[in-house]
Amino acid sequence: MNYILRMQRLGDRLKRLLVLIVSLQGLVLVLLIGIAVFFRYAVGRALSWPEEVLGFVFIWFTLLGVVLLTESGEHIEFSFLANVLGPGIGKVLAVFTQILIALFSGLMAYYGYTYAVMFRFESSPAAGINILWLNLSLPVCGVLILFYAHLNILRLFAASRNRTNRK
Repeated sequence: MNYILRMQRLGDRLKRLLVLIVSLQGLVLVLLIGIAVFFRYAVGRALSWPEEVLGFVFIWFTLLGVVLLTESGEHIEFSFLANVLGPGIGKVLAVFTQILIALFSGLMAYYGYTYAVMFRFESSPAAGINILWLNLSLPVCGVLILFYAHLNILRLFAASRNRTNRK
């Protein structure tokens, strides 16, 4: 089994897991917002911990959503421009875009990890959750974005190789 196929299978499995996690996070967000609103307006006593937990879940939800968008290989501005420029220049632009995404995600992973380690003993004031769980979202999602940017580059080259083999 070749490298591209193994990476594609790993990417597909990872995508299914990420979709499940993001879906569950969406449900948790709705549930926590409902709890916060209920206690604030129906009970008349606002709880402090749901807002902190919402912040943690929302950041993970957002960054994992970015990972899923990266998996699709699309970027609205660059995809439009690549289609306008034609297949040759469009492919070069698509690879360049994925390289930029990979570079940025590498920096995100490196500096996110550095930041997470620096504040690993901090806790949130109301919920008492270790801030490390929040700060790990940057390096974890940075590595996942880097993986999918790499996979997208492999897909681009595999697609062009398949087109040349058919001719």
